[in-house]
This record gives sequence, structure tokens and C-alpha cells, in this order.
Amino acid sequence: MKTDILTNGNVLLKKMTEADANFQYNLYSQPELLKNYDELPVLEGESPQQFTKRIISACEYIWTVRLVDAPDKAIGDCALHHWDKDNAEILIGGALLPEYWGQGIMQTAFELLIGVAKENLKVKKMLGYTKTRNLKAIRLVEKMGFEKVSSDERDTVMQKRLDDNQLVK
Repeated sequence: MKTDILTNGNVLLKKMTEADANFQYNLYSQPELLKNYDELPVLEGESPQQFTKRIISACEYIWTVRLVDAPDKAIGDCALHHWDKDNAEILIGGALLPEYWGQGIMQTAFELLIGVAKENLKVKKMLGYTKTRNLKAIRLVEKMGFEKVSSDERDTVMQKRLDDNQLVK
């Protein structure tokens, strides 16, 4: 599957590059978004270019999220990262500008990512790590068939098997 540009319905994913640095830096400086992090995503003294380069290098695949009717305007990001080839599993994650929350955009983006993970990486299990207080993220992936495998007062791990959509016990 080609991965530079993916689209489904009204959502368009475009492979992230260092040209997206200012957007990416701004996205991870949003106060509403930062509530879901214990540590700041941007390191002290890190430039937008350094931050974006670090994020890109940590991911198997990373895209900016855009709307089909506004393809030049990034509104978020989504990624497949920390691929465990031996166990055929990978982490999924993403963020949207707060004004785009609750519109089904990230669910559509994640559906595209699951397709890439299955087809290109032969992944059998998707994992999502989030803060327990991030109820919107937990509800989103639960709607997509992810199940909670661990949770404490700080962190929650969600999981979905891709071969039969059943939780691995």
C-alpha cells in the first residue's frame, strides 16, 4: 500500500515532513492537548524543526491529518510507532487541534492507519497508550473495538487484535 497520501471520506493523511515543523510545534503547544501529558512533548530549547525531526524518526509512519476540502491545512497528526516486528504489534497515536475534536476525524484517520499496519507491516495487534484522564481518546478507540488491558490512576493501555478483532488474553 502506498502511504505518502491516504484518504477516506473527508479525511486526508499526508506523510509528515520537516516542512510541517511549525504546524507540528504549534499542535503540541495547545493547552487543551497538553492536559493529557505528564511531560511536555517539546523538549526545553527544542526548535520546531528539531522537534519534528525527532518525532518523525521515532515513527514507522507519521502523517499530518487534513480535510479533503482543505488539503493545504494540517489539523492534526497520526502515527504508527514502536513497531515490535517479532510480536507483530505496533502503537497507534495521534492528536488534533481542539476545534476538530468530536467530529469523527481521528477515527477515520485511525482506520486508515490500521489498514497500513495490517497490509504493510503484517501487524496482528494494535496498542494505544494514553492517560487515564483522557476519556475522549479511550472512548474513541473503544468504539473501534479496542479493549482496555491495563489501567491505573495515571495510564491506560488499549489493545485490538487485527486478525479477528478479539482481545489477546
